[in-house]
Amino acid sequence: MFIKDGQLPEDIAARRKAGLPETDSQPEAAADEVIYEKPLSEYEPEDWYAKYPKPDVMERFAVHMIDTGIFYIIFSLIYYFVIPGTSFNLANFVFMYFFAVYTNLANFLTWIPLLLTNGYTPGKYLYKHRVFRMDGEKLTLRDVIVRTLLIKGFCNTASCGIMNIVSIIVAYIRPYTSALHDIAANTVTVSIKSESKKEEKRVEFN
Repeated sequence: MFIKDGQLPEDIAARRKAGLPETDSQPEAAADEVIYEKPLSEYEPEDWYAKYPKPDVMERFAVHMIDTGIFYIIFSLIYYFVIPGTSFNLANFVFMYFFAVYTNLANFLTWIPLLLTNGYTPGKYLYKHRVFRMDGEKLTLRDVIVRTLLIKGFCNTASCGIMNIVSIIVAYIRPYTSALHDIAANTVTVSIKSESKKEEKRVEFN
């Protein structure tokens, strides 16, 4: 189609005749895309693994050392002040600390913050790890007692750390490092660092 000088294209001429602007100033709006985000209560095991990265093994070990250190100090202070004439030397302190690490003695207290914060201990909070129930519901008293107090605490201590070693082996064999205490309580320990970064990037406008 050839347009002579001074001649308007038909669509523009028709618009002028109808009193409309020459160009459409309101382009077609794109349809809003509705993204459905599945609630945690509908999660399957593979959903947990897809949404959250697997916690680093060395970080989990560091979490264990930190939690043990904090609660071992609490135990030591209670012991020191309750039993008269108690004295500590560095050798005994170091030996008993690593014995507590080996037997998971600290879990006789770590179940308390785990319940109150719905999935955190001091070490887990520091490394951005969190314990979830596999069905996405809030942790209950039964969950933390079975997971932390009974399995990680009592059973490991009663077996002098042997169950702790078995639990580590099981964690390496099973997908997503699910240890015995997670299996018993139907929980999963995940890294929430990606969510924390999203929170840091969020910009609020007044």
